[in-house]
Amino acid sequence: MSQVRAMDYRCSGSLPHFVRSLQGLSSVASISRAALSAQIFKAPVGILKLSDRINYGIRAVSDNGDGRSNFYCIAANQNLDGFSRDATDKPGLVSYPPIQRPNVKPKKSWMEHAVFLGIGVLLAMIAASGFRPRFALPAAAATTEIVIKARPKRTTMKATAKEKAVYALDYFFATEPGSKAIILLAICASMTTIGGILFSKASYSEGEELPLPDSLWSAWTFISDPGTHADVPGIRRRLVAVPLTMGGMLFFALLVGLMSDGVSARVDHLQKGASIVIEENHTIVVGWTPKTIPLVKELTVANKTRGLKRSIVILGDKDKEDMDEDLRTALPNAERNGSKIVTRSGVPTETSDLRKCSASMARSIILLSPPGLAPHEADALVLHQALVLAYLSELKADLVVELAELDNVNLLKQILSSLMNSPSKELPSSLKSSPLVSSDPTMLLKAGERIQKMVPVATGDFVMRMLVERALQPQIAAVAGELLHFEGSEFRFCKWPELVGKTFGEILFLFDNAIPCGMRKTRPNSDGGFTLINPPPETVFEEGDRLLVISEDEDSFKPGESRAPQNPRVVPNVEKHSKEVLKVLICGWKHDLKDVLMLLDNSVAKGSEVTILANTHIEDRLKELKSSASFHALKVNHRHGDPLSKKALESLPLENYQKVIVLADQNRNSSHSATMTAMFVRHIQMQRGKKDAVIVAELPTSQDDAIQQVQKTWLNDSVQPEQLQAMVLAHLSEDSDVGAVLDEVISDYGSSLTLRSISTYAQPGEEFDFWELQARAQQLGDLVIAYKCAEDENRWMLNPDHKSKILSWTMTDEVLVLTRPKSTF
Repeated sequence: MSQVRAMDYRCSGSLPHFVRSLQGLSSVASISRAALSAQIFKAPVGILKLSDRINYGIRAVSDNGDGRSNFYCIAANQNLDGFSRDATDKPGLVSYPPIQRPNVKPKKSWMEHAVFLGIGVLLAMIAASGFRPRFALPAAAATTEIVIKARPKRTTMKATAKEKAVYALDYFFATEPGSKAIILLAICASMTTIGGILFSKASYSEGEELPLPDSLWSAWTFISDPGTHADVPGIRRRLVAVPLTMGGMLFFALLVGLMSDGVSARVDHLQKGASIVIEENHTIVVGWTPKTIPLVKELTVANKTRGLKRSIVILGDKDKEDMDEDLRTALPNAERNGSKIVTRSGVPTETSDLRKCSASMARSIILLSPPGLAPHEADALVLHQALVLAYLSELKADLVVELAELDNVNLLKQILSSLMNSPSKELPSSLKSSPLVSSDPTMLLKAGERIQKMVPVATGDFVMRMLVERALQPQIAAVAGELLHFEGSEFRFCKWPELVGKTFGEILFLFDNAIPCGMRKTRPNSDGGFTLINPPPETVFEEGDRLLVISEDEDSFKPGESRAPQNPRVVPNVEKHSKEVLKVLICGWKHDLKDVLMLLDNSVAKGSEVTILANTHIEDRLKELKSSASFHALKVNHRHGDPLSKKALESLPLENYQKVIVLADQNRNSSHSATMTAMFVRHIQMQRGKKDAVIVAELPTSQDDAIQQVQKTWLNDSVQPEQLQAMVLAHLSEDSDVGAVLDEVISDYGSSLTLRSISTYAQPGEEFDFWELQARAQQLGDLVIAYKCAEDENRWMLNPDHKSKILSWTMTDEVLVLTRPKSTF
């Protein structure tokens, strides 16, 4: 029976009253829809009349061999009026007699021509639209199935015994982990059993009756020792022994190969870091980014200065072998300060990967912001990771969460507050730690205990603030850098129960090798915080409080006798500290630049101006800044141009700018764009007679000393973002409470680092020691942490060793102090 391949023709609406020339299609092997449409409207040879409005479809047609065409309609609601149903036919099988073609072509009336023309236009439109008109109904309602024969009987697959055995063996190897060992054992057992039986029969036939157990043992010796068969007497027994020996050699060769594969697989398994980390009280760094290695290096230095041997575990999305190779290159074993560094590949949102790093036994976990993503995308990923970790019941570690946008710091606090029913104080801080587990602030530090905390931090904002501080006060760069390094003096909290009941004014003069800077209270102050920096002298140190000091390490200081001067003298004509009117140029654009402008606005006098030169469209900048009306002292000017274009820089009045801040361009592939911009600015200013401008730049980390020396010729100072961010994250990992300190001292609120002239506290030619200087500064609300004196070769002395040394002060000397907040506690 010839047949036509199944096809589908659908329409909806008023149906034509006939379908023509169906029998003529039976000899065609395949036909397109367009061809079917053409065939339908040939001379009529048969009529299939349905209802006036119906959805129908043609699947296939054929001639059944007797001049009749069969159609099978599966639509139960179709109207088949005018057709006879044969009782012997299958349900739904409708037959109709063939209609002979007339010899004379019948004449068509004008109405028929009009109908044909309209239907032809309609079908042409349908064909042009891919036979899927907009008014077509769903297939379930629009299709009528017409079949040409009954479904053929399903045949049974005939496979040989060999094919079945191979298929079963393949399935066994694919699903059974120990399939190779099982097969080898089965082969060995079969060889031993069959060989033992044959050897027993061969011995019996040669006149020696050998029990079956002895025969089995002999067969095993033939398999395990190739030389055993040499002494076997009798040809029949030798015919059994030789194949067993050869089979044994093959068996042990396969066994050695299996063991070799197993050892190799295990070594690969270990190299890929699939085993569980067996460590306690360790630090986990989640993410492999450009700041991962600098962060690990800072953590190793912290372990060294604290006399600890904490392990550092890195969970990254990179292959373990690649991470290990990068670590060996950038941080050799000799530079790891005795710290153990372990790497694992995995996804931080997978609890199995977290447990692989022994997250439940970790002391702190650092979540790094992933590179290469938009800030909001990176923060969305980190927020997801942070919430997964926050809800791990077995987790006891502090969480340090690095975010790209400052606004998301408070967002994370709000999420935790609502989800965990633990409202945390919203602070204008990118570093302040927020409680993770308790809602009662009086219970947070009961008896001085540490609690689990989550510390969201926008390290990019901290980098920008450091950049502004170095532009406004370039002299403090060395001291600020030392405070962030673990090598040298740094901020730390410590417990001194013997100080309970003493005031801060008394404690300030008790340490020869440290400088007390504040306290960590067990109760929140009026601002909702727990950390007091440079509090009033009458503030009492209470039970459970921790003392904030600047010291080299935890064992280098202890309280002693008071060194407070009896009658400290203050210079009557105290210098008035007034803000300066400045013109600042910022080359480049960052998404959080508004926070930098707010810091500048609070640091300069009214009438100051800042000009921003960047490729970013001015409309986009204004949209992000919203308006400059929020700035009180600062006027913001926008210029569109490429900071790398010397022509664009020459169009600016560069000789009028006292401060120039060059930002790294995140959209450029070159890592030296900021360096070139700074060089152009310095060159143009020198040509125009401006030689005293302060230029600071955001530069990538470089190990090339030659490049760093060249950069110093046109840069007053620079900030390496990855290195600075790594320092901040390492400090938060070691003690999350230090975050509030770092946030406040590098800011425009609270107690901040401020440069003072010695004339604020002394008259020209006066001689006195550090204790006298501290006492005079305290009367003005300042706390001295460092000084630069001509007698000490104009070097900055942070936490000086010999505080009782008498120094002769000149008017060029400078002092670095922590100012006192307007309201504390």
